Amino acid sequence: AAAALLGGALRIETAGGLLASEAMAGSAAVDMGVPRWDWDAVPLAYAMDTAALPLAWEGLEAPAALSVGNPHVVFFVADAAAVDLARLGPLIEHDTVFPERVNVGIAQVVARDHMILRVWERGAGATLACGTGAVAAVAAAQRRGLVGSDVRVTMPGGDLVVTRRDDGHLLLAGPAVVAYTGAVDLERYR
Repeated sequence: AAAALLGGALRIETAGGLLASEAMAGSAAVDMGVPRWDWDAVPLAYAMDTAALPLAWEGLEAPAALSVGNPHVVFFVADAAAVDLARLGPLIEHDTVFPERVNVGIAQVVARDHMILRVWERGAGATLACGTGAVAAVAAAQRRGLVGSDVRVTMPGGDLVVTRRDDGHLLLAGPAVVAYTGAVDLERYR
């Protein structure tokens, strides 16, 4: 934790594996690894093309599906603000095609280096920001040739930057601030 406040290299253990990160004064960058595109890695209920799923939910069609440590579908739309995410998010999240449920991204490509993103996070609902959602949206846009290697992702809670390295790893960078300080007595929960 001290390294996060003062700066330096950290390894963060997540459910998706160990992530290398670099903390600087007021910001942090995390190596999110290489996205996984195999249908069973997402996972999906059955094999299909993850570049553009042959599925639609009302006006939302042909999303990309991938795993960046957790499952995501990304829809590309002309106006992200116009999508009724509160209504469609839960329908898509709980569709049987996603056996572990799914995070839903609504992405609008503004320029080759800028996207707008709204995310319905599985189990949480609409969120102000989602790091894995930003990484998934950029990876999907890069796979479709819509954006370049460095992309600013604007979400309701602020901006993040996703950069694709030559080895295919995606780096997530943005502001790092203390959101909460507290104490937990872990012995009480054994």
